[in-house]
Amino acid sequence: MGLTAWRSSTDSGGAESSNSNTVTVSTPGSPTVLNVTASPYSAVGDGSKLNTAAIQAAINACPSGGTVLIPSGTFKSGAIFLKSNMTLQVDGTLKGSDSTSDYPYTSWRFPYYTNANYMGLVNAYTTSYGTMSNVRIMGKGTIDGGNYGGGSLTTLGSAESSAKGDTARGDLITIKGVNGLYLGGVTVVHPAEHAIFVSYSNNITVNGINVSTYGIHNGDGIDLATSDTGYVFNSTFDNGDDCVNFNAGTSAPGVIENRSLSNVRVFNITAKRGHGGVVFGSFTAGWIRNILVEDSTFDGTDIGLRFKTGSDRGGGATGVTARDLTIKNIGTDAISFDSNYPAGTSYAPASSPGVFQNVTLSNITVTTAKGFGIWIHGLSNARDSAINLTNVALSATKGASIDQFTNSTFNKVSFTSNTQTKVWTVSNTTTFNCVSCTPSYP
Repeated sequence: MGLTAWRSSTDSGGAESSNSNTVTVSTPGSPTVLNVTASPYSAVGDGSKLNTAAIQAAINACPSGGTVLIPSGTFKSGAIFLKSNMTLQVDGTLKGSDSTSDYPYTSWRFPYYTNANYMGLVNAYTTSYGTMSNVRIMGKGTIDGGNYGGGSLTTLGSAESSAKGDTARGDLITIKGVNGLYLGGVTVVHPAEHAIFVSYSNNITVNGINVSTYGIHNGDGIDLATSDTGYVFNSTFDNGDDCVNFNAGTSAPGVIENRSLSNVRVFNITAKRGHGGVVFGSFTAGWIRNILVEDSTFDGTDIGLRFKTGSDRGGGATGVTARDLTIKNIGTDAISFDSNYPAGTSYAPASSPGVFQNVTLSNITVTTAKGFGIWIHGLSNARDSAINLTNVALSATKGASIDQFTNSTFNKVSFTSNTQTKVWTVSNTTTFNCVSCTPSYP
């Protein structure tokens, strides 16, 4: 259906203008839907039959703008590979095989990695960055990495680790080199390693997903790496590692590659268990830039808002705003900037350490943190700077521990219910002002 519109106007003397440029608006027709159970694909959703070939055949046949539908049922599969201008709609359960032979050992999270890792269950992957575009993964169903009976690894994760080493485990949803990704609605469980790993991609939208990986080693909820422009919102994370993680490469190779993670907004999320609610680093070499985190709740994470880098990592994070957050039931520190994260062993060190700067935190309420309310520890040769807090109320077992810090202001930062008699522990710090803080400093 199309609609054409035009408009003319008159000047102060009543003379009518010429017609404006024609504007034509059209709506797309109904997309072609390929149900994987239909002939000639004939996938079977009994949880037993391996449907990799059938599902891939439907993907290969999907026309531009079309949809491949995983309907109700449990459809067992190995790695499948999406293409441009298509939707994978999961309304039932897409469940991963537990056999390593069903996943190619051809994925590289970063091109300078010293070894590959296995592909995931759902892959939109190219090393010609940007040549794949407009990929949608959505639905009301579940993307399940395979069997998991507890412990630190799924059945597949254990098999992949035994075959090629711990770092070879695959990410359940692997996105690389895509321009235009929409991920929405689905529940994601039981990855071999990270649940969702997005790298070298642009224009990313993540809306209304539920990612549950608690107990799984390295089971991050979602990682956004070396990418530009993304939105993560209306989603829940309960994870075995970081809930939402940002990274930009590590050590000397990451500095040389010089690809940042930039222009990301996270809002209206709930982070439950995990190593951190929203986490910056420790891969910081190419810089993490221009990030907004707001209107969210971290409830039960080990650390609430977490920044981490190291003396060998390079880069850092800058231009970060986090506001209107509720942080509660935290296992250790509520707000943490740690530049002493352990050095990596696989890569040559960066020529400069990682650093955090130009960070604004405001309107944050912390209730029940078992460690420090605020932990900021920079390095002697890379002090954290311009980290400014406003209207931050903290109820934590301990107060603030600050070292190697400069050029920052805390305004209306208050501590309550601390068991420490000394709330402020500050060293190696210059040009640090506290305005209307409780208790006051110095």
